Amino acid sequence: MKQTISISLDFEIVIGKVNLNEITYKLKEIQAPLMLKILENILKWYDDLIAERLSRTDLYPSKARKGLGRHVQKGSPEGRFCRGRKVRKRGYRKHPRQISTVFGLLKFPVRIVECLKCGAYYSPLLGALGIDRYTRKEVNFEHEVIEAVIDTNYRRLIDGRSIDISLGGIHNIVVGSDIDKNFQGEPVSIGDLSAIMADGTGVKQQKGRKGELRAVIGLTKEGRVEPLGTFTNTEWSDIELDIKKRIKEAGPWNIPFIYDGEPGLDTFLADVAESQRCTWHAPRGAYHALWEDGLKKKDSQPVTDKIKEFIGIELPSDDYEILKEEDKDEVKSKYERSKSEVKELIETFRKKGYKHGTAYIENLSERLFTNIEIWLKTGVIAPKTTSLLERVFREIGRRLKRIAWGWADKTVTNLSKMIMIRQYSRDKWEEYWKQKMGINGHFEIQIRSVELSPCEHL
Repeated sequence: MKQTISISLDFEIVIGKVNLNEITYKLKEIQAPLMLKILENILKWYDDLIAERLSRTDLYPSKARKGLGRHVQKGSPEGRFCRGRKVRKRGYRKHPRQISTVFGLLKFPVRIVECLKCGAYYSPLLGALGIDRYTRKEVNFEHEVIEAVIDTNYRRLIDGRSIDISLGGIHNIVVGSDIDKNFQGEPVSIGDLSAIMADGTGVKQQKGRKGELRAVIGLTKEGRVEPLGTFTNTEWSDIELDIKKRIKEAGPWNIPFIYDGEPGLDTFLADVAESQRCTWHAPRGAYHALWEDGLKKKDSQPVTDKIKEFIGIELPSDDYEILKEEDKDEVKSKYERSKSEVKELIETFRKKGYKHGTAYIENLSERLFTNIEIWLKTGVIAPKTTSLLERVFREIGRRLKRIAWGWADKTVTNLSKMIMIRQYSRDKWEEYWKQKMGINGHFEIQIRSVELSPCEHL
């Protein structure tokens, strides 16, 4: 059904003095109030239409009343819906309904009708619009608040933006978000990924308590980040179970699981991926291990340089299938030589009594050349550092650590998910909000024409 809205605006202009900026500034000032007025008029028209169709069943057949008048049967202990769709108008509620919108606070009268079948009093407009009894904000408003919270803190959001909401209201929107249910349970297709990465970072929480935010991401074959989940103060074993439940395919895949050596990750997702220690962290870790054994930087520097040589094997960028056998053999030879030198280094450390250094290199050697081994088996060049995940954490840290801190686990988890999904899965982010708002093409509005009435006095 098409309807037309007529808008009449008056303006005064000082000829020869006004500039474009002032005109634009004043138009921006009336934008929100104008949208509220349009919204109020649309709701009033829709309310009248619904009430007319439900009360005049002699004029409007059941097809014209489809989707209207649904209400709970009066006196039904199970809360069953009444089948009656004929009503009598009973006026309006004493106080108007107030709902926060992106344009400001919407106030509109609520018409009450009486069902002629069960005798229940209800508002058919609220039911038709999907507004519950305790709804105080529409989802577009929630969307705007969430988008703002991702970029700034609560206080600046209120002071710097025209959003009419309290600090507690903002916090309740973040904590009450269903982002966890919608994204953390999505199926994971390992076949679409070229690598999986996991890491953790510290966050300050309530009462000065230090928490741990942990994230797992996938890297697609196209090089895009695929968020797999964020968790606050959760054991890696529990995180692993959560990810495994969502994996669609069974059996091992020739992709690396890359991590920086954090305890608890050595066998993480071992059923589906092959562990690869981050080659950037490897020399740094060796330096710290040898420092615990009493070596100064100048003494451990030759060792860290040697490790850099081990991991510096360059893989050919050409198609694996058209490479010459001697090129493949060269890589294989370097790989076997590096593994042999690592074993010699372990024996040297053991003889010199470097307990920490020996343990570190032994653990490292089992997971240092996974990317080479995958290439030799499949020809796929897999990532070997967690640099991508480090960038993800910098983005999350900018919001969680620098803008504010002191949140509970639920807040940290939800906000970190929001940051990751909006940043790296924009299509899914937009689709999530469209579904949440119920954008199904059931309402369209366009500007038909804008004309200026002739001025009486030129």
